[in-house]
Amino acid sequence: MKINWFCPLPPEKTDIAHYTARILKELSQRAEITLWTDKQVWLPELEEYGRVIHYHPEHLSDSDFKNADVNIYHIGNNQEFHGSIWQVSRRYPGIVVIHDVNLHYLFTCLYPRYLEEGTADRNAYVELMLNSHGVHCQQDLNKFFAGKLDWSTIAERYPLTFAAVENALGVIVHTQDAYNIFTKDRRCKCPVLYSPLPYPATPIQSVSRDETISRPPYRLIVFGYLGGLYRRVQSVLEALGGMAAKNAFHLDIYGQIWDEDYIRGLIQKFGLENEVTLHGYVEETELDQAMANADLAFNLRYPTGGEASGSQMRIWSHGLPSLVTRIGWYAELPEDAVVFVSHDREIADLKEQLRNFLNNPAKFAQIGQKGQQVLAKQHHPDFYSRKVVEFAKVVGFSWQVNQSRLSLAVASSPQVSVIIPTYNCSRYLKKAIASVLEQTYTDYELIVVDDGSTDNTQAVLQPLRDRIRYTSFQHNQGISVARNRGIEIARGNLITFLDADNWLLPHALEVQVNYFAHRANVGIINSGFNMINNQGEILREIKPWLQYPELNLATWLTLKPMLANTIMVRREWLEWAGGLDTNFPYADDLNLIFRLALMNCQAAWLPEITVCCRQPNKDFIHHTPKKAKYTEIALKNVFNQGNLPQPVKSCKKQILYQSFVWLAWNLYQTGNSHEEAEYLQKSLEFTDDKPEEIIFNWVEHFNNFAFDYGYDFDAYEFSSQPEWKQLLRSILI
Repeated sequence: MKINWFCPLPPEKTDIAHYTARILKELSQRAEITLWTDKQVWLPELEEYGRVIHYHPEHLSDSDFKNADVNIYHIGNNQEFHGSIWQVSRRYPGIVVIHDVNLHYLFTCLYPRYLEEGTADRNAYVELMLNSHGVHCQQDLNKFFAGKLDWSTIAERYPLTFAAVENALGVIVHTQDAYNIFTKDRRCKCPVLYSPLPYPATPIQSVSRDETISRPPYRLIVFGYLGGLYRRVQSVLEALGGMAAKNAFHLDIYGQIWDEDYIRGLIQKFGLENEVTLHGYVEETELDQAMANADLAFNLRYPTGGEASGSQMRIWSHGLPSLVTRIGWYAELPEDAVVFVSHDREIADLKEQLRNFLNNPAKFAQIGQKGQQVLAKQHHPDFYSRKVVEFAKVVGFSWQVNQSRLSLAVASSPQVSVIIPTYNCSRYLKKAIASVLEQTYTDYELIVVDDGSTDNTQAVLQPLRDRIRYTSFQHNQGISVARNRGIEIARGNLITFLDADNWLLPHALEVQVNYFAHRANVGIINSGFNMINNQGEILREIKPWLQYPELNLATWLTLKPMLANTIMVRREWLEWAGGLDTNFPYADDLNLIFRLALMNCQAAWLPEITVCCRQPNKDFIHHTPKKAKYTEIALKNVFNQGNLPQPVKSCKKQILYQSFVWLAWNLYQTGNSHEEAEYLQKSLEFTDDKPEEIIFNWVEHFNNFAFDYGYDFDAYEFSSQPEWKQLLRSILI
């Protein structure tokens, strides 16, 4: 087996270069390795295990690859080390090894003028985004270029992961999450290998602990490329500086710091001049010696690109206990092999764990020893090398025989994609998921989009991860963005959304799919739902087709109440519409339905109850005014269209009047009495009735809405509101 190996090589200052050095001996025992580098310098000892060839990405030809069975390309997030490799991988198919799941930084560095309109870089970047993420990203690209979205937001929403594998014959990943992403996404049409990141179980450099060093102070260590804030050095300093027993520790910081003046300022701010030493970049032997003499390491990440951590492997090789952020790959680590810190209470957790260490250093030492055992069992270089070469043989043979990636395509897609966006809704989420998993119809996939939850959502999902597709944002992006992420990765021909606090009835998917099967011209269907109280009791059966037999734009505009969870839509209509409008952090589903109707997407009633919906209550007090605002915008956007059907135009005043009264009732029910009065005041613009008739009509509408939602309307309580009394005075005088 002959392998072309495209990867950074030592002495480059990246752990991916050291990764190659760690496995090269074992690789060379199983295959003939040719190392390719675009740098002029490499360690001569590498040539003991493989031939090294210098290349320029634009000067390669087919003849350069004719003597190898397969090419293996290593893609990380640093353009200096991986830009040339990606360029070659686009021209010559091979296996792509993913070292960072979020690769947005790599591609923006490859196209440095991407922010300049009319440039080739801008065009290439946009094309890459659309190819990788679909039409849904265009609206956010427009906002990004207009300065209305920052770089970190666009990068988190659109990681450009699949741009790295568009010409891949196979993919190798080092985390279980990455494996789930690639094996279950329609954009990956090649086989995927998951193998944990390799690292020897003992330090690469031969070092021993200096037993003459007295304790306390206990030695703490942070090391690596400390660029930006994501390594959380600033948090470590703040936590240590806030401890009464800070002089019981000494922190050594090794590595290139992005802003040394900033870090020195923090050291001074927190009074740590005697407790912290900055060492800068040092040679490997010196760093290993420092780790041998350390008592506790910090390996925090927030945000994280999702990659496995070579730093963690190195820490474990020394049997050193470590504090890690419970996020991404780190969250998968065994509970007894690391000490977890939550990113949303970082400083408090760091202080608590440092106090725990002082109370029981021996317990932390046991955690470090357990980590070393995990390293020996799961990350051995020989095990990794064997799996990579075996994978390369299968992929290389298939390519040579078929000369086509089509034979390597992933399994067929499910018919339905159920998307559950969730944000801090862990107390309800398990029931919502169970209602999907217990469906009578089985040709579906369930996608859960965690929109930056800070509660115990991850703990709820962990036992279910093998039965769902899971994707997440590290920062809350909003419901429209979360739903778009679900659409982007969905494989189904039919899409339906389920809110995390609602649940499906067992037959829901079956009756919805059957309905579509016999009506090829229908793009969207809507059904009924049960209104449920907090005890799970059915309060009302909502069957809107009884009141509105025809489902068209006028009905959508009039329909109260309307629930997005009762809707199923064909995937192509969502793509034609460009997904949910991310300008709508609330009422995005309502706005989407209006847009689909304006596009002449044919809608039909499915006269079945499919969903159980919880009553709105005062838990939503902060959301309801925002939802009212964006509902109003969505309605006005419709009536600003110049080509509305005449029946809709003629009903404009009636629709807006009823909509504002309905929004006022929602605001009243969730305790937003001031905003309630504002929307009743707005409704006056769209009625010609006398004041006395309007007041009676408001009360009548509130009573009807209360009935539909399962409430008893208390007219006395309602009329006792100071805002109501003031409103009456203003319209009766």
